[in-house]
Amino acid sequence: MNADANTLLYQKNSTDKIALASTAKLITALTVLDYCPTDDEMTVGTEIEQMHEDSSRAWLNQGDILTTRQLLVALLLPSGNDTAYTLAVNAGKKIAGDSNLTNAQSIDTFMGKVNEKTRMLGLENSNFLVPDGHDTEGQYTTAYDLVIIVKACLDDPYISEIVSSYTSYPKWVGGREVTYNNSNEPLNPNSQYYYPEVIGLKTEASTLAGNCLVSAAVINGETYICVMMGSTADDRVTDSITIYDKIKAH
Repeated sequence: MNADANTLLYQKNSTDKIALASTAKLITALTVLDYCPTDDEMTVGTEIEQMHEDSSRAWLNQGDILTTRQLLVALLLPSGNDTAYTLAVNAGKKIAGDSNLTNAQSIDTFMGKVNEKTRMLGLENSNFLVPDGHDTEGQYTTAYDLVIIVKACLDDPYISEIVSSYTSYPKWVGGREVTYNNSNEPLNPNSQYYYPEVIGLKTEASTLAGNCLVSAAVINGETYICVMMGSTADDRVTDSITIYDKIKAH
C-alpha cells in the first residue's frame, strides 16, 4: 500500500481471516497510548506469569518499574509477551479507575478497549482476545486490517520512533540497564537483509500464523506498507524486499 495516497498496489488473500501472532502488539501499543501518558510509571507484577512458555520475552522481573514508553520499547523491539501483559493489566486498571481489579479483570477491560479501537480505525474483520497475540481460538485479523493498524502506528510519533530503531538501551526507573534489538532484519545494518529505506515495524511467528513481517519503507519520498503473513523466516523478508525493489524501479 502507498500509505500517503491510501492506495493498494497489490493484494493476495488480503481479507482472509488469519492468526495474528505478535502483530497484536501493535494494536496493544496504540490502545495503551490512548489511556497512559508515556511517562507514567508501571510496576511489573504476577501478570507476567500468564505468558506461554514458548513466548518471546523482554525478561521483565516482578517488581521492576518502567515508564509506559520503556514498556513500549520492550513490547515492540524484543516483542516481549511479558510486557504485553504488564501493559494490559496496568492500563486496564487505569481505564476502570480501580487498582484492585484482578489480572483477569484488568486484561478483559483492556481488551474491550482494544476491540473498540479496531472499530474506531475501521477494521471489519479482526477480533483480539489477548494482548500478546499468542495463538488463541476465536482471535483473528486480516492482512488488510493489519495495513490499517500499521498506518495508525506510523502516524503515532512514539510508536513510529520505536519501531524504526534497531537497538535501544533503556535505563529503567529502578536503575536496571538493558539492551533490546529489533527482530526486523531490514533494520539491522549488519544483516544481509538490511534495507535502508525501511522504517519499521516488526516480525512475528506462531504455529497458526507462520512467519510474518509487517514493514514500511520510504521510497522516492512516499511511504509504503507491506504485510507478509503465513510465510517462512527468510521468505517473509526476501519477498518484502522484492516488492520494495519493484516499487523503486517504477
